[in-house]
Amino acid sequence: MPMSIDRRRLLGGTAAAGIAGAIPRWARAQEPRAKIRVGLVRLISSGPIFIAEARKFFDKVNLDVELKYFADGALAMPALVAGELDLTASTLNAGLFNAVSKGAPYKLILDRGIEKPGSGSMTIVASNAMYDAGFTSVDKANLLKGKKISIQAPGSIDQYLFGRAAEKAGLDPTKDLNWSSGMPYPDMIKLMGVGQADAANIPVPLAFLAEKNNAGKIIGAGSDIEPNAQLACWVMSSKFLAESKSAAVRFAMVHTHAARLFNKAAAAKDPDVIKIVSEATKVPAPLIERAAPRWTWFDEKGMPNVESCLAQGKFWNQIKLVNATVSQQQLFDLSPAKEADDRLSKSNPFT
Repeated sequence: MPMSIDRRRLLGGTAAAGIAGAIPRWARAQEPRAKIRVGLVRLISSGPIFIAEARKFFDKVNLDVELKYFADGALAMPALVAGELDLTASTLNAGLFNAVSKGAPYKLILDRGIEKPGSGSMTIVASNAMYDAGFTSVDKANLLKGKKISIQAPGSIDQYLFGRAAEKAGLDPTKDLNWSSGMPYPDMIKLMGVGQADAANIPVPLAFLAEKNNAGKIIGAGSDIEPNAQLACWVMSSKFLAESKSAAVRFAMVHTHAARLFNKAAAAKDPDVIKIVSEATKVPAPLIERAAPRWTWFDEKGMPNVESCLAQGKFWNQIKLVNATVSQQQLFDLSPAKEADDRLSKSNPFT
């Protein structure tokens, strides 16, 4: 018996629905073109963004990304609060926790670097005099009592790592260390070279220059003090997150995929990625290659080390740089990272 037109339509529609059900909904209908303004510093650890730009990953998820460069990540945060940026990166510094405790208009949404053993970028450098005095590894931080420690700013990741080393050595970081702040890393190297600083936390590859210039000796890594410490997170405007959740997820997809490539490139010293990062940062390619694999590790699911983030907040509270306890709910909205990883596992548009 000939099939009726109505039955054909019914069966055809059922088949189509079955096929559509096998394809993620986001892939069936192209999501609207969206613009996102991103604050960025020209660091090696910004490599996933440089890879994404070079390989047109943002175009593949219909995103227009406007990159705005800053000399330091701390300078981008006021622009985020002022509505001039939608997204930027921040360390888990004391200022961030103070702002969040007062209802800051942003959330941490995505990993931006972890101090994984063997892959983290933070490096502990001792002055030549301190090295000669026996400060040859981070577990000898008891020798830092009364010594001058150079850090970029109070409440910085530099101070956190040295502070934790001091605590583990039985010292009080608020009383036993002499903190000297307010200078960029190259100036810290100069101060050590002329005997005006006893130790500093200097990222690779600048730490190699400190040794090359005979300003000090590398004695360990940040991961020797706090393995898998969270270095930074991507921070998004709460307004943008509420109004453009799809764009937030797509950005997280791009960054997570590019970060996986970045991790592989660091391990393999991939010349193509080294060239991309060198051109973006103006750091000579041989220095970037020498620093590998210590370019900074990225979680391959895009998830920050939440426990480490909260521990840093607790530390700032303990040494009186933060006056309130900040909860995980106040600090994070990790739904973009989770949805991005889920989408990538089902259908990766970049492969």
